Amino acid sequence: MRRRTPAVRVHATAVALVIAALALTSCSSGHSDRSDPTGTSASTAAPTATISTPVPTPTSTLRKGTSSDPLRYVALGDSYSSGMGGGSAHGGCYRSPHAYAKLLAKAKSINLVAFKACAGATTEDVLRSQVKSLDDNVDLITITIGGNDLDVSTLPSVCGNGESRSCKAAVHNSVALLKTLPKKLEKTYAAIAKAAPNARILVADYPLFYDLPPITEKTIGSQELSAAVAVDAAVASLDATIADAVEKQQEAGTDIHFVDISFNGHGVNAKKPWFVLSGLEAFHPTATGYARYAKTLRPLTT
Repeated sequence: MRRRTPAVRVHATAVALVIAALALTSCSSGHSDRSDPTGTSASTAAPTATISTPVPTPTSTLRKGTSSDPLRYVALGDSYSSGMGGGSAHGGCYRSPHAYAKLLAKAKSINLVAFKACAGATTEDVLRSQVKSLDDNVDLITITIGGNDLDVSTLPSVCGNGESRSCKAAVHNSVALLKTLPKKLEKTYAAIAKAAPNARILVADYPLFYDLPPITEKTIGSQELSAAVAVDAAVASLDATIADAVEKQQEAGTDIHFVDISFNGHGVNAKKPWFVLSGLEAFHPTATGYARYAKTLRPLTT
């Protein structure tokens, strides 16, 4: 079955990439390389859009979990999967009790048998160490991966004001790395499907960091918009690449689904952001952000 990338993500990617090309041409070296994004003025959030979540295929392999026979669930991925930023994280992998995996496992019908997600993980790390936790008995798998392959987590801090050489270099670096990501993702998803042939695989993407202000002739050259567009363009491109890789695996017959996560109205420049804004865990979701992940994923776990 051919799955179409949600219209919201396709539109966001197209708009962001076009405007990013314009915004980045105005970058200059007259400002510091780093700044706190909280220092930018909060902008009017874009209208809330309805996120289209994929519907499980009729040939789904997912069995019905019950309290007496819960689904065997394994959580893979990077810091967005481990819950870094959600609070009370522990260990080098920054696994938090507020991670979306932990929230999903609160259901009596789901048993989290392995929580392997780890901060800093790349696709290579998933293949090398995390896939080992899978077997024929696993029913459900979640994963968010790819961000560290592109170094997108550094973009919000480097592009705090959108007017530095470091910002331009960081965005160009992510775009360059994007060319190598499709094959890495496809290899990763195929390996997961092979190791756990009876499992449903839910691939959650990364929410855009910024809430873009209205795009007008007055705002298109502003420091605020150039910073927001440069960063969101990279993330939107990453998410579209993830969606395409999931689609290829789905067409191969795997029960795998791309799940689009939206923090619309709660970006780093919003009045009530769902991102941590400072410290070691900066630009990772807060506990509220992970709750949104869980809420979006939950319909596909039953």
